[in-house]
Amino acid sequence: MDTGDERGASFTLGSAFRPDTVADEAVARMVTVLDAQDAAPAIERLRAWMLAAGDVRRGEVCVDLGSGTGTMTRRLASLTGPDGRAIGVEPNPGLRQVAEGRAEGAGSSAEFRPGLATELPFEDGSVDVLWCERVLQHVPEPQAAVDEIARVLRPGGRALLLDSDHDTRVQSDVDPDVARAITRAFMGQVANPMAARHLLRQAITAGLAVDPDIGSSALVFGPEQLAGSDLFTMAAEQAVVDGLVTREQADEAMAAMDEAAREGWAFAAVTVFGFVCRKDR
Repeated sequence: MDTGDERGASFTLGSAFRPDTVADEAVARMVTVLDAQDAAPAIERLRAWMLAAGDVRRGEVCVDLGSGTGTMTRRLASLTGPDGRAIGVEPNPGLRQVAEGRAEGAGSSAEFRPGLATELPFEDGSVDVLWCERVLQHVPEPQAAVDEIARVLRPGGRALLLDSDHDTRVQSDVDPDVARAITRAFMGQVANPMAARHLLRQAITAGLAVDPDIGSSALVFGPEQLAGSDLFTMAAEQAVVDGLVTREQADEAMAAMDEAAREGWAFAAVTVFGFVCRKDR
């Protein structure tokens, strides 16, 4: 895992999207992953639905928890206008630096500060809207994070929570049993890999009311994203280390995925769910 001591340290599944993963190479790889997901039409459809359901208004105070490169923080800033505030909370200093640079370049009023999901730097009842997208999957104590989200929301505030369930992964052209083993290895490197399926219970436990209309969208990866995919390769290699597949099976799976990508029919997807949660007035 990256410690930040070696600026060229390698990027691994276990080190991805951690506060202490600050090597230049690792930050660049995380930015590449985030930019690709930002560009996915399915993610945009779910985001647009969530923003409409959450009714983000001018003049409100919005927080983007786990803001990454700041894409949604800037978007929230445009919705709240000059009388509102949009604050991105990002514990990784490398990603936060990227977000600050992009906001400045775009002339955005978005602000950024350090902070953890379980220790939000806000007073009780001070936030109108809290956006948290595909962050809780990386949090070892998700209930503590959702409790914090509920704490900082004002009465009538909305938490817009989007997260993945990696047990919904599908992928083409790999033996199904091997694919499941590779997915299992991937999930073993993620703190909370089935985050979405627990969010409803966690939100209710934290005292929030959840809208009955729950959104979902499959984040789809096509041939372009899967050609020589670092994440698939790392997961396959991890499956070998974990003893879930043989070296031969992993090599065959990677070769099958590469061939499918070259031929143009490679396909993989994971489902992302969206929950609109409200704090009683």
